[in-house]
Amino acid sequence: MAPAQSDLQPQSAPKATAAAQAAIGDGLVKEAQAFAGELAAWRHDLHQTPELGNNLPQTSAYIQARLDEMDIPHTTLVDGSCVVGLIGAGAAAAAQGNGTCADEQAGTVIMLRGDMDALPVVEESGEPFASTNGCMHACGHDMHATALLGAARLLKAREAELVDANATVKLLFQPGEETFEGARAAIADGLLQNPRPQAAFAMHVNSQSPLGLVLYGSPALSGVYGFRITLQGKGGHGSSPEICIDPITAGVHVHLALQELISREVPAAKEVALTVGKFAGGLAANVIPDTCVLEGTLRGFDVELMTHLKERIAEVVNGVAATYRTPATIETLSDVPPLVLDSDMTQASLGYVGAVLPKAAFLPLFHAMASEDFALISSEIPSAYFTVGAAVTDTDEHFAQHHPKARFNDAELPLGAAAYAAVALGYIADHKE
Repeated sequence: MAPAQSDLQPQSAPKATAAAQAAIGDGLVKEAQAFAGELAAWRHDLHQTPELGNNLPQTSAYIQARLDEMDIPHTTLVDGSCVVGLIGAGAAAAAQGNGTCADEQAGTVIMLRGDMDALPVVEESGEPFASTNGCMHACGHDMHATALLGAARLLKAREAELVDANATVKLLFQPGEETFEGARAAIADGLLQNPRPQAAFAMHVNSQSPLGLVLYGSPALSGVYGFRITLQGKGGHGSSPEICIDPITAGVHVHLALQELISREVPAAKEVALTVGKFAGGLAANVIPDTCVLEGTLRGFDVELMTHLKERIAEVVNGVAATYRTPATIETLSDVPPLVLDSDMTQASLGYVGAVLPKAAFLPLFHAMASEDFALISSEIPSAYFTVGAAVTDTDEHFAQHHPKARFNDAELPLGAAAYAAVALGYIADHKE
């Protein structure tokens, strides 16, 4: 998620309201820095045990153990791999039940989200706490989960104030962001109920941006449609192609036809990217296989255009497949809308973060072709989402997210924890019932 290039100069955040400023105070960062060593230890523990997709048993157990230590009631979703905690007015009812509470028991509710799944990348970062299981937190989700744990500690210390304000903070430790499965599965399991949040906030670290730089914008990230195309041919010996039906030949023509959708059917001014990243067929040089499989993604910001292109992909694939006598099956692997954010929530959150990080620099440049399943949450409730700098000091070590050598700066953890907490406290102060 590299930042866009621009000649814009960093800006100051808009001022938070007096009520929000008073609720946030001026001690959150100092308080978080007092346990920065513990934050780093938590992050290193998570970093050494990366897990993938919606199957995070160790990660979930670790998060639950930390919440238990803080006496924060919680429940799990997505077969135990998603952890949801409550702090504030709804926590007492949650502690007596199953970790949830009714809307009327929660009052004003804001949800803070930190994702926590990793990538199937063999780590080459050189960190002393590097993973060794063939997976890696190469996108910084261990940073997000840890910062949210830090915010939980800060907010738990202020729980009496939240109760007085008749407000609840809902903590979402989410699996499956990299695979675009987690948010959808959590929502299906009741994430947005018991209690339903009125707003949500999330952040994403950036391994190439300096500490203190905050990027924002809307739409921030593109929608993504992931697909798998299976072409059914008739295998046989390569010496007799005339008695076979070659799915690889068909696959090549399908690939070319899909690229022509972009060059000939998408306006030049539109931001659309179609990539076929997997093309698999055959195991031997002299054998025509029975099947060929293509997998890819379509990304864009225009929902109507994306819908049209998904229909055209099906038409083109089936048309080419018919020409080459290879029936096609098209499967949807992911379908996530663009990350569209609420302008009022974004402006307010800029004020809250600016109040707790007065030296931070803000740029309205967050607009990239990457995708994020927080969009499924932001399409349901007003949300804000920022990317924050977490680059290490040595500029020679600034590798992009998803790179096996990607590194992140532990010094961001107390800043992120304070920012999460400030957004919750500021929002609640501005939305007292």
